[in-house]
Amino acid sequence: MRNTLVLCSLVALVAGCATTSRVPALREADFERWRAYLAPRPEEVAWRKIPWLPSLAEGVALANQVEKPLLLWVMNGHPLGCT
Repeated sequence: MRNTLVLCSLVALVAGCATTSRVPALREADFERWRAYLAPRPEEVAWRKIPWLPSLAEGVALANQVEKPLLLWVMNGHPLGCT
């Protein structure tokens, strides 16, 4: 999944640069450098460390057990706001 994301980002970068007069050369030797540049930093993926629960019922039960509040984030529509 991560390699696919990096590859898609790289393709988008090249496609965006294709409209300018200077298109970066994509060589096998540059792949690791571009991959490291495009990969998310640890602070950008810190949300992955949160022990997410698959259902609201499990979240309510756990919140009651540890006597802590429960955050329920509900939204309607496209996640990027594109409607």
